[in-house]
Parts: sequence; C-alpha cells; structure tokens
Amino acid sequence: MTLFVVDSNNVFGKSVGEAGSYNVKILSDSECKKTNKTQEDMAVLNYEVTDGKYTGGKILYDNLVWKIEDVETSAKRFNTVLAAAGVPDGTPINSVQHLVNGLKGKQLNITVDWEYSEYTKKWNLGVKSYHKVDQEGSKPNGVERPNGAPKQNSQNNSHPAQQTLAGVDPFADTTNYGNAPYEITDDDLPF
Repeated sequence: MTLFVVDSNNVFGKSVGEAGSYNVKILSDSECKKTNKTQEDMAVLNYEVTDGKYTGGKILYDNLVWKIEDVETSAKRFNTVLAAAGVPDGTPINSVQHLVNGLKGKQLNITVDWEYSEYTKKWNLGVKSYHKVDQEGSKPNGVERPNGAPKQNSQNNSHPAQQTLAGVDPFADTTNYGNAPYEITDDDLPF
C-alpha cells in the first residue's frame, strides 16, 4: 500500500522572491480581525501566485482596515479590491467578514514592493495596488529582498523605515558640464 506520491508542487517554502505584479487568488485562510488599538474591523488577505516563475508562492497579510471615522475612504479602499476581483457593481456588502468570505478564491492582480517591518525586523512584500487579472501573466521586476534594516537619515527620523540614498546630493545638477558646483552670490539670494 502506497503511503503517498511524490509531488514537487506540494512542498513547504514556496515564496515570492521579487517585487512586481502578480496574478493571485485570495486564499481561504484570509480572515476578518480587529485592529489592536482601535478595535476596527480589518480584512487580512492572503494570496497565492497563480502563474509564472513564482507559481504557488504566498504573499501574506495584506491588511485593509475599515476606518469608522472615514467611511468614504474605507469604501474606496475596499471597492478597489472588489472591482479588481470582478465583483459586480451593486453587490451589497453587509460587513467586513462578509466581504472576506466573498473574496476567498477570487482572482486578481496585485502589485507588490518590499517594505521593512519595525515589528519583525524583516523585509516583506506589501501590496501597493490592485488590478484585474493580467492576461499576459505575472511580471516579477527583478528587485529582490533587501538585506538588513533600511538606512536611516539622521536629519529626518519622522519615519524610521524610510530608506535614504547615502552620499547622493539631491541638488547636484546633472546638466552642469564638468560637474562643477554652481557659484551663488549674495545678489542671487532673495534676502
């Protein structure tokens, strides 16, 4: 009697190693939770890539919060996902739990990029936008998971996960032939 049959598609460790745009299906383990601080309803959507190089890879924990104090923006946020998943106009949504249950198994395309989590101290793929399924398939963009924590700018600590480009002069003039610095005289200043 056979115990099981080897299947290379049925293994642990399938992940998505690049940012990009992916055709996905919403997994059945997606759920509705409450946010820790405000106890607002939150859809936690988990995705599985359906085609291409990362077929079977998971993109987890896309958290969509229903903000009670901003119903208009919340409705747009959730409508964006529903429209991308092909839910017809006029479909009534009774609760965030109802929405999550209805989305399970639906397919759409998501664009993801690397985000640093101060909580886990890891880089994870975060969903940036939602679209209808791309008939041309998933498109990884070649940007792989960064190493280590993002560099912090000592002049701007307002957002600790903000990356900076060390050693880059944002005011350098690339059209200045010879890259000589501009001379600014007192006559050039407005004060």
